[in-house]
Amino acid sequence: MISPVSMANVQFTAQPVSNESVLSRKGAYTRDIAPEINSPKKKKNGFKKFLIATLVAAATLVTLNKTNVLKVIPKENLADAKFLQKAGHYLAQAGEFIGKYTVDLAVNGFNKLFKKAPKVTS
Repeated sequence: MISPVSMANVQFTAQPVSNESVLSRKGAYTRDIAPEINSPKKKKNGFKKFLIATLVAAATLVTLNKTNVLKVIPKENLADAKFLQKAGHYLAQAGEFIGKYTVDLAVNGFNKLFKKAPKVTS
């Protein structure tokens, strides 16, 4: 019978092994605990990532609404609209709402800062 394991290249070295050396050595999957205790705790940036993602999504909605990529469908045509048209309608409404309270107020406030005061003539 042919053996599936070839023993041709295996070299046997008989080294005396004591039981204490086997038990006291480190295991194959052990790691040092000391560096973890001394290392500083990592900061969790979950809220920052959420905030950035929310701001990017809001800016995208406002931009798509201002460039008329997303359009608000009139109420009488909304019942006949397909699913993606309805989704675009509601996203356009969200973009309109966000733009009304952020971009428009910011632009108007910025323009008021640099608006020249009317000359008073008497």
